[in-house]
Amino acid sequence: MINCKERGCDMWSYSNCQVQGRGHIKKKVPCQDKTKTVFENGTYVIALADGAGSAKLSHYGADCVVESTTELFTENFDKLYSNPDGRKVKIKIMEKVLADIKAKADELECTSKDLASTMLAVAVNGDRFIIVHIGDGVVGYLDDSELKIASSPSNGEHANETYFVTSKDAINTMKLFKGNIKNIAGFILMSDGTEQSLYNKKNNSLNQVVIKLMQRNILLDKNVMCKQLESTFKNIIITRTYDDCSVALLCREYGALHSLSKLNIAEKYELYGVKTCDKNAVKRVNRYDLIMKLLKQPSSCKVISNKIHLKPKYTKNHLERLCGLGLVKYENGLYHL
Repeated sequence: MINCKERGCDMWSYSNCQVQGRGHIKKKVPCQDKTKTVFENGTYVIALADGAGSAKLSHYGADCVVESTTELFTENFDKLYSNPDGRKVKIKIMEKVLADIKAKADELECTSKDLASTMLAVAVNGDRFIIVHIGDGVVGYLDDSELKIASSPSNGEHANETYFVTSKDAINTMKLFKGNIKNIAGFILMSDGTEQSLYNKKNNSLNQVVIKLMQRNILLDKNVMCKQLESTFKNIIITRTYDDCSVALLCREYGALHSLSKLNIAEKYELYGVKTCDKNAVKRVNRYDLIMKLLKQPSSCKVISNKIHLKPKYTKNHLERLCGLGLVKYENGLYHL
């Protein structure tokens, strides 16, 4: 299941996906990774949860956790951020999450332990952010142009153990960070399955491909971004692990993340899908750039055709290609960004 990107008024973009792992496909176990993204009350939230493999209904628990955290932060961001007592903020978060877990357990006629799950979330409101993390998985961010780790995996006594929201010491193991956005251009959440491809545990660092994911996230239409994430995870990411894999991104145009006009020629080749061996490669890129510039104002194919001095049938081919790439939309007879 793929949950798609939306855009808010200050142009943060977010996307998320979860894909069932090979091990779970083979054993016919539901995907235990869940993600959710929302923008409400001026607050963006991306959330991710990985259900415990040892808990029989943890996929319900993970779903409950992402629903609970997104609701909590969109409704209470100011109160949580302004409270100087970190312990009290953690208690507030756990009270909400555990109450929702208990309600779900009652509904399913099981115990809360049957719904054990990790919890990762980032909330942004204006120039402020809150990060919360329990268990394994990684919370990373792009500081101008440098990828950094905000929170690394937390394991138990043994390497293959971790903490869950239902653990008795969940509050003590919870990591909570609050701060100012400043130079942060993007955040990323990933489950331990995704870590195998996008995180170097030995160096505690993120793979540079994360910047490429963030760059595309701020440029592409949400449906296209979703399809690309799904394709990448199904064809590449899950081949490196037997576990479920999930990711959530929250990014803005800043630092290393550029608008279309600021991309270099190599980046544009990749974005437009133009082969560098094509003798007309530069001409094609320039034509796409011109069309994109003209489409800052919604226009018909005929109008664009006249402005770029190209026959309508060829202009339409270019426009449809840009639509297919997720860079342009077509509504009510008009093309627009």
